[in-house]
Amino acid sequence: MGTPGRADRTVTVERTIDAPPELIFALLADPARHHQIDGSGTLHGRSRGPQRLELGSTFSMAMQQSKFRYRSMNRVIEFVDNRVIAWETVGERNGRRFIGGQRWRYQLVPIAGPDGLPSTLVLHSYDWGAALFAPAIHLAGYPRRMALGMTKTLQRLASAISADASKR
Repeated sequence: MGTPGRADRTVTVERTIDAPPELIFALLADPARHHQIDGSGTLHGRSRGPQRLELGSTFSMAMQQSKFRYRSMNRVIEFVDNRVIAWETVGERNGRRFIGGQRWRYQLVPIAGPDGLPSTLVLHSYDWGAALFAPAIHLAGYPRRMALGMTKTLQRLASAISADASKR
């Protein structure tokens, strides 16, 4: 089977979280908290960047895949307060770009929970359509692995939101 076409290079997972979108967005827009929700196991330590992301913000994160360490450099490319946040990432090691173009996106859709309280449908996407070396991403099985890690990320996001609510 060949590499999927550019339009078919998006993986999306979803989860309903029992909280209003404003609470979820506040966590997603705080790059210092991303290590709390990472389900991939590749993010190590806190990010560097602004306290709250906005359109055009840049931030970086220490990453590790197998024994290979690098920093991901990220730029926010979509931002609709309390609804959508997305960033494009580039991997750098020793100041040299070696991967990049992947996009991470969260869309928050307010819904009524079963008890009538506010809930949010969270759609989390990984788009590798503009990635450098897209065939290598496909052959290495990253889209399938990303779906597993992203599902875990949404579980961790729900847990973090629940823990935040219990502190109030």
